[in-house]
Amino acid sequence: MKLKTLVGYALLLLPIVGLYGYGAFVEPFQLEVTHHTVGDAFAQSRVRIVQISDLHLRTMDEIRRAVAQRTVAVKPDVIVLSGDIVDRQDSLPALETFLNELGPVQKIAVPGNWEYWSEVDFKTLAKLYARHQVEFLVNDCHVVHFGNRSLAFVGLDDALSGKPKLDKAQHRCEKDDTEGKILVEHSPGFFGAPLTAPIANPPYLLSLSGHTHGGQVTIFGSPIETPPGSGTYNRGWYDTRYGRLYISRGIGTTVVPLRVGSVPELTVFEVGLQ
Repeated sequence: MKLKTLVGYALLLLPIVGLYGYGAFVEPFQLEVTHHTVGDAFAQSRVRIVQISDLHLRTMDEIRRAVAQRTVAVKPDVIVLSGDIVDRQDSLPALETFLNELGPVQKIAVPGNWEYWSEVDFKTLAKLYARHQVEFLVNDCHVVHFGNRSLAFVGLDDALSGKPKLDKAQHRCEKDDTEGKILVEHSPGFFGAPLTAPIANPPYLLSLSGHTHGGQVTIFGSPIETPPGSGTYNRGWYDTRYGRLYISRGIGTTVVPLRVGSVPELTVFEVGLQ
């Protein structure tokens, strides 16, 4: 083969190799902290919520330590772990370390599809979470108090691999007098699926989801593909019948260890209470 031909092939391959290197070794280790205001923007009483989604924790590497450190730095009132926090049975020791680094902050967690697919024992997971002030909600509701104010967190089972039961979860807190309800469901396809129960009235102050990784690999911001269970959703804000929904790009990767055009995201919400 002529030298000129070899050089031509090399020049064609360079952008592909460069893009792969960026997607494998650069973007997955970046972290963007996004900030959003929810509810009454002029409220005197505010609650700071940090959402961590799709951590896919296996070891406490550079990006997971950055997530823990930057979460602590923003001084949240409550942390929401919105599913796919672990994706292997042997990840629980790393999860213990991660939660230790978050410190004594009130936390809420729901399962994602990978908690199911990895066959993590939910009883063991719930006990580990409980040791670190994490309420593991599977079709359940938990009221978090902030002084004399409170919010109800309705946590559903994963819509892709589990059985979300909205009526059961809402019922668990229906007698509690709170300033609002927040709905957490890992797979956002749930929000476009047919209703299985009446929606809380008034609608949810905020709904949180993840799962899509923001497409994980995108072309000019458009995902090549989103995983089953995503429905028509991708990332960011959506108006739904449940109220406003935010879908985090999450932290980790699945299937292919690449991120292109979808930087890992740690999400901070300032919730104004009337």
